[in-house]
Amino acid sequence: MYFGIDIGHNCPPRDIGAVSGKHREDVYAKQVGELVINKLKRRGHLAVSVTPTTASSVSNSLIKRARRANWLRVDYFVSIHFNAAGNRSAGGSEIYVYNYHSSARSLAQAVLDKIVALGFRNRKVKTANFAVLKYTNMPAILIECCFLTNYEDMKLFDAEQMATAIVNGLVGEEEEEGISGVLRVNINTFAKPSAEQSNKINRQELYSLEVGEYKGKLLADEEAHYAVELEQEIGDRKIHYVYSGHAEFISE
Repeated sequence: MYFGIDIGHNCPPRDIGAVSGKHREDVYAKQVGELVINKLKRRGHLAVSVTPTTASSVSNSLIKRARRANWLRVDYFVSIHFNAAGNRSAGGSEIYVYNYHSSARSLAQAVLDKIVALGFRNRKVKTANFAVLKYTNMPAILIECCFLTNYEDMKLFDAEQMATAIVNGLVGEEEEEGISGVLRVNINTFAKPSAEQSNKINRQELYSLEVGEYKGKLLADEEAHYAVELEQEIGDRKIHYVYSGHAEFISE
């Protein structure tokens, strides 16, 4: 199958998404989206990001996503987002489709079931007149993974687990362990929450990695960055992005 993955927002400065304290929708959507793409590829499917890099407005950003998916003629369109609300008790996961009776609904329900199994509150499959759903020519779903503004959701959220749940819902369950090996850091660098440049990321989310070797697993390799899960505990994240110009991953 051929998937068009829409990494929600991630089109600055016009389209950056919700922000709640240290939690940013564009950062988390990028983490999950990149992992979803790589997991689908490793399971033998085609997957590509349809996220634009420039846009004149939020509306233009949305239309570009749908147009790219249509131009590529992908089989399924999957948009990844995170929710936010003034009411901090609001929490859980929900997935939107354009037409409740469309073929997208069964796909949405399968994905939601896997996400809810992680412990998130079930906010159901819903309909919405969102541009990325309305103007795509293929079955399309928009995933609101959880709420940035809900403490319990953020405590439970893990990018790797969320991406695996989404992929399992899309194509069925299959063991996904990553590639075991060693991350060899050749130049002092940072372990980051995404593939963004370090000067664009909050300093509190950057962890120093000194020259040396770190055992772990390679989960993704895109945009000149390794997404790795390291055995050595570094900060409070499970997944780190490391610039491949400063390091190399050596598989076992």
